[in-house]
Parts: sequence; C-alpha cells; structure tokens
Amino acid sequence: MTTHSVLDLGHYLRQDGESSTLSSSSLRSIADDNKVRSEIFKPIKIMKKNAKLLNDRIDILRQQGDGKTTNKVNDHLTPRQMIMKKIVPKWFARNEAAAIMVHDQKIQHDNNTQGGEVESKKQNRDAISKETDESTTKVNGNDRAHSIKKNHPMKEEEVEVEAEQSQLKTLPSIKVEKQQQYKVLEIEIQKQLTNTVPTSLRTLQTMENDMNNSINSCPKDGYSVPLGISISLVIQCSLDRLWLLSETCARWSDPIVLVVYLPTDLVIDPSDRSRVIDSITDIMIECPQITVLTHVHTNDDDEKEGGSKSSSTYPVNIMRNKGLDAVTTSHVLIMDVDLIPSADLGEVVKANIIDQISTTTTHVKEESVGSIPVNAIVVPAFERKVDRPCIDTDSCRKYLTSDPTFLPLLFNDLSECIQDADCIVFQEDMNWEGHHTTESKKWLKKQWYDNSSTENGRNGVVKTIRKIQCFDSLRYEPYVVIPWCTPTSISSSSLSNNNNNVQRPMTPYYDERFYGYGKNKIQHISHLRFRGVPFYILPQGFVVHHPHPESIVKQVWNDKKTNVLHHAMDTLYTGYIKELNAVYSNVHDVVPQCDN
Repeated sequence: MTTHSVLDLGHYLRQDGESSTLSSSSLRSIADDNKVRSEIFKPIKIMKKNAKLLNDRIDILRQQGDGKTTNKVNDHLTPRQMIMKKIVPKWFARNEAAAIMVHDQKIQHDNNTQGGEVESKKQNRDAISKETDESTTKVNGNDRAHSIKKNHPMKEEEVEVEAEQSQLKTLPSIKVEKQQQYKVLEIEIQKQLTNTVPTSLRTLQTMENDMNNSINSCPKDGYSVPLGISISLVIQCSLDRLWLLSETCARWSDPIVLVVYLPTDLVIDPSDRSRVIDSITDIMIECPQITVLTHVHTNDDDEKEGGSKSSSTYPVNIMRNKGLDAVTTSHVLIMDVDLIPSADLGEVVKANIIDQISTTTTHVKEESVGSIPVNAIVVPAFERKVDRPCIDTDSCRKYLTSDPTFLPLLFNDLSECIQDADCIVFQEDMNWEGHHTTESKKWLKKQWYDNSSTENGRNGVVKTIRKIQCFDSLRYEPYVVIPWCTPTSISSSSLSNNNNNVQRPMTPYYDERFYGYGKNKIQHISHLRFRGVPFYILPQGFVVHHPHPESIVKQVWNDKKTNVLHHAMDTLYTGYIKELNAVYSNVHDVVPQCDN
C-alpha cells in the first residue's frame, strides 16, 4: 500500500534548501498549525488542479490527434496516447502489448499463407525495432522489458537470447511469491473447512456493539491529514468473475481488498482446491496492490430457504464486512466486481475529500482540525451496452481484448460513449430509481458544483460539490465513498470506546441478514441516510459496468414463482426501515424524500 509518511511531510516543509525531519510525536501539532497547514496543502492543491484540468487538456489534444487508441504498431503515438501512457502506465502497457501481439499474428498469418514463415519473423522484428526504442510486454502475467535500439535492430538470435534471459530472471521471484501466496490461501481455506462453530450475524440491533468491538485493521495511531488520505476498493465476487479484476487493477493504483466466494464443493477435494488457489494467485501476481480473502460457504446453507438449493444464500453482506475489516485506509469504496473505475477516479476522490477537509477546517475551532467529515460521496455509475449480450465468460472477455477502448477511460470518453448511445446511466432501462437521484444528465453537462461557494481567507473561493437535497426514491442505491479509519487527531478517543484497543470505524457495517440478490446495498445506503450522513456527488470520476452473463443468484431473484428469495428480501427490507426509524428517531438531519 502506498501512503504518505512523516518523511514525505518533511520533504514538503523543506526550507532554505535543507531537509526537515519530523517525528511521529510532533505530527499532530504540525497538522494543527495554521501556518504549516497552508504549506502542507500546497502540493495537494497542485495535484487537484492537475486532475481537474486533465480532461480540458485532452480536449485540446484531440484537436491535434485522432483521440483513439490504435492497434497498429507502426503508427506513431498520438498526443492523447502519450497522455494516457502517463496517467495509467499499466493500462497502456498492457494494451500496447496486445496491439503488438495482434500485429505479430497478422504478419505471421499473411506470410504463412505465402509460405514465408522465416521472412515474417524478419518483418516482425523490423516493424517493432523501427517504431519502438523500448516496449514493455506482459507474457503469462510476467512483465519483461525489451530494449530495442532504433535503426540498430538486433539479430534474431540476440533478441531470443535476451528475452529468455529476462524471463529467467523474473520467473524465480514470481514463482516464490506465488508459492507464498498459495500457502497462505491454503491455510486460510483449510481453517474455514474445519471450523464448524457458527458465527453470529452483524445486524442493526448489534451494530453499536460491533463497531465498538470491531476487529478491523485500521492503524492504531490513525493517519495524518491530509497526506494520509487514501481510498481502498472493497470488492466481493465469485470465482467465475475474477477475470474482471484485470481491468480494475490496471486503472486503480490504491489498495484493493477482494473477498472471493468459495462454495464447499469447490474446495473440499484437494485437487479442486489447488486449481482454485492457482486461479486466485494468478490475479494476485498481476495485481500487487490487492489483498485477497476467501469465504468458504457451506452447502447446507443453500437448503435453509424452503428446503431448496435453488434459493441462493450468497452471503454478499458478510463478505463485504469481511472486506471492510481488512481495510487500512482513511476511506473506502464498496463496489461490485463488474463495475470498473475511470482511470482518474482515485485521484479525483482524494482531491475532493481534501477540498471538504480544507473547507471544514476554516469554520471550526483549532482543536478540531484534522477530523474527517462523515459524509457519503456518490460515484456516478454507467454501463456499456452491446448489441448482442455475451453468453459466457470467453465471449464477454473478448470485448476488452479486441478493443481496449471498449470501456470509457476518462470523462470525455464517457461523454462520447453516451452520445453514441453505447453507454447509458447504470440500469436506467430496467431500474430507473436505482441511480436517478444522481441526476446524471446534469453531471454529464459538468454541472458539478452548488451555486453557493465558501470564502476561504487563505485560498480564495472554494467550490462545493453538489449536495443531494432529497432522494427521488427510497430505492436509490448509489456506489459511495465513505470514511472508515479514524485520523490521528481523534484516534485516542476512538480507542477508548472499546476493550480491544482497536479503532472504532467511522461508518457502520452492512447488515448481514441480507443475502443473495436484492436490497443488500440499499439497506446500507438507508442506514447512512437515517444516521444523518449527507450525500454529495463526485465530479469527473465514475464507474462503468462491464457486460457479463447473468448470475445464478439473479435468476433466482427473478424467479418469483418457485423461489422465495425475492419475497424474503422485500419483507426483510420493509421491517428494516421500521427498525431504522425506531433507532434513529432523534436524528433530524436525515436527507428527505423528494415531494414529487
């Protein structure tokens, strides 16, 4: 995980050309010092300015270049492609490698048709050497760099020897790392298989006790503000959806916590278990910022609903909470695996959280500086439409492998996708209430800020991102960024509230009574709302849904005639809203439902 340390802070406070060093004991006083605080915010303000100007720069660049990613190795990079290479180098390198591979295959095929296999190799080497001084390709999940000097192409034998040597250097370390990860996962799965002691569910009734006695992984000493601000993605999925993580990992550089669902029958047999662990470690090698947890689910649980295995008990909220307990960052974004972040989402979220902190600290007493506003920042959600829905994993994966631009990368790409009718607001054609309150049409017109602004004596006028005044529907279920771990300035008081010497999270867990498909995400949004948490809408950054085959659990949800899941979750949610009304009857700042 990449975090800002005390030494980073000292670097920013460098004076007279000499380095300043800071001890952890002085961190709080530095964060609370008005004079020093303005120095801390200087580099952050530069980062925010660059993030906000990013799309404007791309607009200008598009007038110079074609604005499209090319699959032709012999074409020079457009200005836009060079910008992409700087913003998301991992995403760019992967797709550049794919372009080279497609180019190689085409030449090989053409020459094979003419019986010229030897000549095709020469053409292939020449095409790459003339165009690329250095390119990074990924083979079997391993990165290897090929340095090819322009106008001085290597001999075929030299290229092959260098590639082999590079691969030999990389493979041992990756093999050792994979073996270590394999062993950890194997032990974790085995423990779950042998542990038959049932665990109690975390529900609304137990929530305060669960938060006070949380088993989370937050740092005991908190984190510095603003330099310690970081966001983790928490994702849960079944084994057949792991392939979707590849695109997310290429776009998101901050920590990712993944919880993988494993039915007992997939891991009870040692040979089956080995294949499962291999598939998980593959994504761990490809995505070094990821932490993977497993959740072994006993098959007996699938029979408790009316005695039918077809009533899926996929423990979605148990898995989300398991992921939350592994988070070590200030904020968290709980997502589904089929939602892919825009390339700048992490930086845009950080910039806006820091904006809110700086705005808050100018209107509170000195001792309150460093606390994090407890609010929910809505990340607008969209989906990519296709003419013919993919029917299996292989056909779904081809969307991206055949076209790296299939999913919008940045805001302007999304705008084009909307204009071309290739993208829509997420589920607006089947569940318009789900994301209607976000007012995505306004958002797409860059109406990102409230009319009101805040005067800041040091920094001038601070824009306030658009605040949601009311919910169009109580079925509103956005994806939100929420604070989780407590900062240094309030960590001591947070520790005193429990007996485990562990931080109390800043926002509640999910209610684990909700399972399968339906109402499991809405219940958490409703909980935040009834607690008086305000909702804001994030500018510029977004998530976009990737097509995939319909899951079995959704089929169960839609099958109301023979399955009880739909009725069970609807009934539970109705009672849950009544429970929220009773628990938070004294809270007056609840976001209301819109009148019309």
